Amino acid sequence: MDWRATVKDPDEIKVFMALDGANYTWRTMSAIARQTGLSEERVAGILAKYHQNLTRLSDVPSISGSALVGLIEKVGA
Repeated sequence: MDWRATVKDPDEIKVFMALDGANYTWRTMSAIARQTGLSEERVAGILAKYHQNLTRLSDVPSISGSALVGLIEKVGA
């Protein structure tokens, strides 16, 4: 499912653009928050809204121990 057909809210679009960047497959919530200018709480809420439909968490955390999230269309279900 292409996120562009589903996501319409401007803040949500920022989050999905950060996830869909060519330089990253997986992102931490803090990195998404820094890139978008949104709070980590707002990013977490947006990701929770689309969890298992458009996004998923990695089974393995980042080197720093933070949870990693990716677009299902990039990382698979």
